[in-house]
Amino acid sequence: MNIHSINFQPPSVQKIQKESIEANKNVNTAENFESFYKSALGMWNKTNQLQKEAENMALEFAAGRLDNFHSLSIAQSKASIALEYTVQVRNQILDAYREIMRLQL
Repeated sequence: MNIHSINFQPPSVQKIQKESIEANKNVNTAENFESFYKSALGMWNKTNQLQKEAENMALEFAAGRLDNFHSLSIAQSKASIALEYTVQVRNQILDAYREIMRLQL
């Protein structure tokens, strides 16, 4: 007579479950990286957009087609802050990369 416990699972089922768990981890990692990448790319594009807007406003002001110096100053400040933030994020990413590369397996 062959009696198995209620929680007994044949080795093939256990193998499938382990593979499923590993696949989910890989999918989650890929999704996390994709989300991070999209966020970083969006930040880069927004910074670029703000820089272009500030540059265009400065050219318009210099040409005399824009008389609102206040809006020019605000646009330049936004662009400057966005660029500083982007550079800091880039520096943090590079520091994290260097730290990962120093890890010994």
